[in-house]
Amino acid sequence: MSGSQRTTEIRTDKWKYFVCFGMVVIFIAGIGQVNSFGLIFRDFIIETDSSAKWIATAHGIFSIMLAIGGLILNVMAKKYSLRSVGFIGALLTSLGSFLTVFINNTNQIPLTFGILQGIGFGIIAPVCYSTFNCYFTKDRTRAMSLIKAIQGIILVCYPQILKILLSYYGFRSTLLIITGVALHTFPGIAIMNANPSFRKKKSANINNGNKIKGGEDVGLISNPEIVDRDVNRTKENKKPNPGFGNIILEVLNVKILKDPIFCNISIGQSFVNFSDLLFFILEPMLLYQYGFDTNQVAACISISAGADVAGRFALAVISSMMSVNTRLLFFVTTLLTLLFRIVILQVRQFIWVSLLTGFLGVLRAWLHVSSPLVISDHIPHEDFTAAYAVFMLSTGIVNAVTSPIIGLTKEFYNDYIPAFYVLCSCCMPCLVLWSVEYYIRMCRNNNMATLNQNIF
Repeated sequence: MSGSQRTTEIRTDKWKYFVCFGMVVIFIAGIGQVNSFGLIFRDFIIETDSSAKWIATAHGIFSIMLAIGGLILNVMAKKYSLRSVGFIGALLTSLGSFLTVFINNTNQIPLTFGILQGIGFGIIAPVCYSTFNCYFTKDRTRAMSLIKAIQGIILVCYPQILKILLSYYGFRSTLLIITGVALHTFPGIAIMNANPSFRKKKSANINNGNKIKGGEDVGLISNPEIVDRDVNRTKENKKPNPGFGNIILEVLNVKILKDPIFCNISIGQSFVNFSDLLFFILEPMLLYQYGFDTNQVAACISISAGADVAGRFALAVISSMMSVNTRLLFFVTTLLTLLFRIVILQVRQFIWVSLLTGFLGVLRAWLHVSSPLVISDHIPHEDFTAAYAVFMLSTGIVNAVTSPIIGLTKEFYNDYIPAFYVLCSCCMPCLVLWSVEYYIRMCRNNNMATLNQNIF
């Protein structure tokens, strides 16, 4: 290796730390305020006699627009660099945040937050994760845990800062300040530079069987299903695909849906991620219904954020000491989340609610860290952008169908508790479908073992 090549490699390896910093900036600037929607819009809803159901509806639209944004990125990335398309996403995200300043009813939030910010962040998120996967082929879990932990540290202070801003500057001025924060997505995207030579070097190392220590990477590289899938994909790419329909399928890479395991992963995670995000968006409303004051609600949000940070740092430490099966982690965390959510609906004392919110914060951290890694550990890097776009489409469909049900349940009973039970039930598709998949694969492995014993 020449001196110039060695220097380039050192610079590229150092750049991955800037990529991590850029991801922190983008996620805080883009959607850092989402968990505090109840705190931001509570007085506005009362003053304008608006309905809280529009916040849930906006979240559903946001999720489906995330999917559309991911598909737009998948199409445009075939002609332009990820970073170039990412700037378009940053523009839409900032524009949606700015237009929210001028709303006079919550029924306009689905347009500003749901559509504009949804499409914008739908473009941005795959850019971040694709660039991250380009630079990190080992220690992914630890690196992602640290990124999410730093984000969480900032989110701990977010509700308290918003409470101060609302008291000093009022509703619209606070939204204008949030718009200023959203503009930081531009420098964040500027950092998302996936060096082509570095990406090529990583691919060469994998293809040459370079020995990489780490649980997820060894499983990913040596997995015969992925090797066979890559060979089949190469053969398919050599075949001509005439016809408008085939062109659309090729552009959207819908052929990834032929992988039943990926489909099961997407469906399970879509319901869990929807349930998780909407739970924490609406939790302040539930706490107000419990009779908590603004200080207690803000304290619970901060406790959740603090526990989130602790959970991410804890996972970073755990993953540095042992190999972590990210899919098993996601499954177990989902099960515990379901149990703790049911418990929090049974208590009313502030001390118990805050304690349970802390536990849920830790579990939420593990869900957030493991979610993109479950996909990246199953899908080859070159297909990650398309796969993540399909996953976001699945999440968007789940949100579009389920969010109105949550809102209508609350309106029908005039009570948040039944709506939260519906949210709890959204964990079941993951727990049931993933268990069925595990059972089928276990039976198949037992049959293969029996067949091998009979042969030998």
